[in-house]
Amino acid sequence: MTAPRLYLVSLSLCFACPVISASNGLQRLEACVEQKDQACISAFLKNASSDHSPEYLALAARAYMLLGQNQEAMKSIAEAIELKPDNYDYLMEQGWLCQRSGDQVSAIESFLRASKINPQSPAVFYELGISFFFAKENERAIRHFSHALQLDPKNDRAEFMIGVVEIWRGDLKEAKLHFESALKLQPHNAHYLLHYGVLLAALNEDDLAFANISEARMLDPSNPLTRFQLGKRYRTMGKLTEAREELEAAVRLRPNLSSALYQLGQLYHQLGEDAKSREAFEKFAKLSQQEKTGKEDPIDANLEE
Repeated sequence: MTAPRLYLVSLSLCFACPVISASNGLQRLEACVEQKDQACISAFLKNASSDHSPEYLALAARAYMLLGQNQEAMKSIAEAIELKPDNYDYLMEQGWLCQRSGDQVSAIESFLRASKINPQSPAVFYELGISFFFAKENERAIRHFSHALQLDPKNDRAEFMIGVVEIWRGDLKEAKLHFESALKLQPHNAHYLLHYGVLLAALNEDDLAFANISEARMLDPSNPLTRFQLGKRYRTMGKLTEAREELEAAVRLRPNLSSALYQLGQLYHQLGEDAKSREAFEKFAKLSQQEKTGKEDPIDANLEE
């Protein structure tokens, strides 16, 4: 089990004493990790004691991952599992680390081992679904998300992800049913509302699409994809001032969002601002020539179009 959440008041408190007990060190590192305080984590790991307990090693793995030191993270969690090979939490942690580093084969292996230890856990089958989705094995992804739902019928994340996979498979009507089921469980989830709104637009249900995307924007105005999608809707509606506000916000929040730059280039041209139009199109062209255009998450890839 993970330790209770602890919050770091000051980095200096972590190292006020030159000698740190094993239990104290574990709690203080937990505080750094919970706060995602990279300075604290880095300083702590440099001054770490000789604690080689599985609890410390598993926590250190999370700490290294937050620092972007994936190799050290993998090494640390592997050492923890070597000491406790049947620990469900450590296997899940290893699976998450592999999943987030892009190694879905190893992630699936860890999650499968965890599922044998706790076959009634909805979480492990949900994560298996995520890894199979990232590996572009859609049928197996849906199978595991569905099993997570069997174990926990209120698993809104599994409902949502089945909807995402159905979009990739081209079955928009089936995706709609699953998004609606997810929203019944979490009606104020901005991420779900955004996906649902974009799907409704693809199904030509424009008024309902606008309403859902607008609600998503109200709930989470810091999401660049929400601002981009709302800007597109406004531009389609001929509300150019509102479209400009949303599209410019999208680019401020995520400067490499090439689709928003393209929309802005067109919008500026409509408004007669040719210099700004050329600048936006030049930035768009530069990003388009790059190998990676800023797509951060395959779950949200359709939101960038």
